[in-house]
Amino acid sequence: MPSLPAPFARMIEVRGMPCTVTGTEDLSPSFRRVHLAGERLKGREWAPCQVTTFLVSPTAFRRYTPDAVDTAAGRMSVLFYRHSVVVPGPPSPGDAWLDSFAVGDPVSAMGLEATRSFRARAEPGTALVCGDATTVGLWSSMIRWLGDRGRVRGVVEVPAQDVPLIRDLLPGVQVVAQSPQPGEALLSWLGDAPPEAVTHAYLSGHGQTIQRARNLVRTRYDLHRSAIYTQPYWATGKVGL
Repeated sequence: MPSLPAPFARMIEVRGMPCTVTGTEDLSPSFRRVHLAGERLKGREWAPCQVTTFLVSPTAFRRYTPDAVDTAAGRMSVLFYRHSVVVPGPPSPGDAWLDSFAVGDPVSAMGLEATRSFRARAEPGTALVCGDATTVGLWSSMIRWLGDRGRVRGVVEVPAQDVPLIRDLLPGVQVVAQSPQPGEALLSWLGDAPPEAVTHAYLSGHGQTIQRARNLVRTRYDLHRSAIYTQPYWATGKVGL
C-alpha cells in the first residue's frame, strides 16, 4: 500500500475497527501468530482470502490475511511471516511494528474484505494452492474453512528452518525449502508435479512468480483461465504491495 502523510494516515486509522492484542505465539523464528479481540469484529462476514490493513508506522500501511476469525466472539488471529529474520539489514516497517506488540496494546484493523477476483469458493473437487511464506495463514484458513467440502493440494515454499512447522499447519500441501531466488523452488515443483485432477487454483504471494506459475498450472492441469484465481502479496522491486 502507498504511504501517506502522517495526519492523513492517522485519519484513516481511527476509522478502523478498534482491537486489543490478547496474545502472541512465536511458532518459529519466522512465524508469529497474534490474537486480537474487538467488538466491531462481531457480526462481520468472513471467509479466507479477505485481508485487513494496519498502520505499521506513522505513514505506512500494510495488508495482512487473518488465519482465523470468530465473528461471534469478536476475535481474530493473524499469522505473520517475519521477512527480516531471513533478510539481512534493518527490519522492515511491518516487522518493526510487529516486534513492538505487547498484550493489551490497542490496534486498529482497517477493513476485512477480498477483491472480487480472489475470493474463497466452497466448490466441490480439488483446489490447487501455490504460494510462499506470506501465504501460509491464507492456506491454513482455507483448509479449515473448506473442511470436508473440498480438498486442498499444492505447494508452498518457505525458509528451510520452517518446513517442519508449515507441514503440520498445511496438511495435504507440499512444503519445500525456498532458495535465494523467489519462486524457484515452487516453480521447480510445479514443473515436475505428478498429474492430478484439479478443479480450480489459487495462486498468491510473490507477484513475478504468480505470473509464471499461472501458465504452468493452466497447461499442466488443463484449467481454464477463469478457474485460476491470483492475488500478489508482494513483488520484487516494489514496496508495500
